[in-house]
Amino acid sequence: MTTAMRLVRRVQLTGGSTYIVSIPKEWANMVGIEKGSQVVLQLEPDGSIRLRPSARKPQVPLEAEVRAGEGVSRGAVIREVLSKYLLGYKSIRVRIEREDVELRKMLREVMVSKLIGAEVMHEDSRELVIQVLVNVEDIPVPDVITKMRDAAQSMMEDPIAFMKGEREDIDLEEVAARDDIVDKLYFYGLRQLYSAVRGFAGLEDIGMSRLEEILPHAMVLKNLERVSDHAAFIARTLSQTPRKSLEWGELAEAAEVVVTFFRRSVDAFLTRDRSAANRLLDVDAEQLREQDRELTNRLLKGYDTSLLVSIRAILGSYRRIVEYSSDILEVVIDLTER
Repeated sequence: MTTAMRLVRRVQLTGGSTYIVSIPKEWANMVGIEKGSQVVLQLEPDGSIRLRPSARKPQVPLEAEVRAGEGVSRGAVIREVLSKYLLGYKSIRVRIEREDVELRKMLREVMVSKLIGAEVMHEDSRELVIQVLVNVEDIPVPDVITKMRDAAQSMMEDPIAFMKGEREDIDLEEVAARDDIVDKLYFYGLRQLYSAVRGFAGLEDIGMSRLEEILPHAMVLKNLERVSDHAAFIARTLSQTPRKSLEWGELAEAAEVVVTFFRRSVDAFLTRDRSAANRLLDVDAEQLREQDRELTNRLLKGYDTSLLVSIRAILGSYRRIVEYSSDILEVVIDLTER
C-alpha cells in the first residue's frame, strides 16, 4: 500500500449501540497492528476522522536529496531545495558532482534570505547538508499572516515619512531589504500548509479548523508576498530619485490611504469580517481607483522624462497594492460563504 487509495467499508452495528468498521489488512500489517493493539481516532473539525496506531505519530519526511550535476542549472538546484523545504523535509542533502563555489554561495544566501530555521550542518566541495530546525507548529499560519502584514506595512510607512520630510534619514535600501523577512514568512507559511495537506500536522497545530481554509490562506500568503515586493520597489525607486525634484506631499497623502486600505483588508481576513470586506470593496476600493486617476493626471505633468518614469512606476506599485488588497477581501467573502 504505497500509494493513496480510497477504500469503502460498510458500517456494522453490534450490541444495539456500537458502530464497527473494519480496517484494511494490508495497512494493519504495514503499521504493525494486531489483535489487542490500540489505535487513535483523531476527529477533525471538518467531520473526517484520521486513524493511526496509538504508539505512532504521523512521520515528518526526514531527508531529501538534490543532485547538482551536468545539465542541471544553479537555478534549478535552488528551486529543488526550496521545493523540499516547502514539502516539509527536515534535512536536505545537496550532492555536487563538480566543485561549484558559486552554487554553494547561492545556497547559503537563499537560506539566510528565504528560509526560516534552515542551517548548514555539513559542507565540503561535493556536498552540502541543510538541516531545518524549526517546527511547523511554532508559528501558526494566522500569526504568520499578522507578521507579514506588519512587516509590509512598515515597508510602506517609512517611505511615506521620507516623502513627507519627517524622516529624511531613513535608509530606503534597508527598507527594501526587509522584503527578505516577508519572503521567509511566506515560505514558512506554505511549509505549514503543505504539512497539513500531507498529514504531517493537524489543522489545529497550524491555527486552522477546516480543510477548506488551506487554499484561501495560501492565496493570502501569496498576495502579502506580492505587496511586499511592490513596497520594496517603491523604496528602491525613491532612493534613486532626487528628494527635491518633486513635491512629494500629495503622493504621500495618497499612499497613506493605500496603507490603511491594505491593513483593513488583512484585518478583515484575520477576523473573517464579511461585512467589512464588502464595505471596503464597495466604497474604499472605488474611491482609491478614482484617487489614482486624479493623482496620475496631476502628477504626470510638468516634469522631465526621467522623473516621470519614477512617478509612473511608484503610482503603478501603489495601484497593484490596492489590487492585491482587494484580492484578499475577495478571499474573505469566499471563505465566509454560508
